[in-house]
Amino acid sequence: MIGVGGINVKFEGELDDGFEEGFLTSFARRYLPDVFPRNGDPHVVVKRVKGEGFRVLNYLYDYNGVDEYLVESQVPEAYENEAPVFFLLQAVARAGAKTGRIFITDSVAVSDGRKGILFVGYPHTGKSTISTLSLSYGLTVLSTENTVVDAKSLRIVGGTTVLIYDPRIEDLYNVRLSYDSLTRSGYRVKEIDSEDRRKILGRVRINVIIILHSAFNCKGASFSPVKGRKVKKSLWYFSTALIKGVDYYEPQPLNMPVNEAMMKNLGEFLDRASRVKMYEAFGNHLDVFKKSLELIDYEV
Repeated sequence: MIGVGGINVKFEGELDDGFEEGFLTSFARRYLPDVFPRNGDPHVVVKRVKGEGFRVLNYLYDYNGVDEYLVESQVPEAYENEAPVFFLLQAVARAGAKTGRIFITDSVAVSDGRKGILFVGYPHTGKSTISTLSLSYGLTVLSTENTVVDAKSLRIVGGTTVLIYDPRIEDLYNVRLSYDSLTRSGYRVKEIDSEDRRKILGRVRINVIIILHSAFNCKGASFSPVKGRKVKKSLWYFSTALIKGVDYYEPQPLNMPVNEAMMKNLGEFLDRASRVKMYEAFGNHLDVFKKSLELIDYEV
């Protein structure tokens, strides 16, 4: 059994080829928050039969509180068979919502040890660059792609720990970080989990939410407060996208139902998070980053 963002996943069936271990690789942990071997009662059961590619053959939601899936799949592998990782991310996001652990997609969480900033944004809006800048300026990165937040307290309780970043930032922003490997495209791969991260994980709350719109070819930074209906609309998108299958995988994401317990927890998250100051940020990565730190009184 493994834990993913605090959700226990039990694998059954044909597992002698390393199927379960495929969810512990660097590729899988780029998308799956805080993946570790774990004991306890399962929240999710995945029964697997061997096969080509990936298919969900059957599913049963909320059976004695557990979601069960029957899948046909090859071993999860980067570039070859990535769908099982995104399927599992969707499955644990649903199970998490039932327990009050909200999986926020397309997000980065950073902290100075006291306060937390949650950056959200669509692909290629600067999240990885913000993570890299945060590390270089001495902040702790709590998540790099998907963030787990407690619905009642807004504490950041989990997150992805593999950072993929563009090497161009080294010269553009004078950033020098050690890295562990390279992707096929030449991007840097860095493991960000650390003792400091584990010490503050689960203790730091979200104090500011920033919707990113940053790019290399921009200058300066402009922040606009998010108000009115757009606050909960934005929060709803980033907190339910994984559950509803907005994060696409082949052959197609499941259309997962939202039950009463999930809706209660999602509603509580929306109510509490909507009281947090939220901004849209436009401009150059470094300028946006520095201005974001001013919002939590962090001295660069």
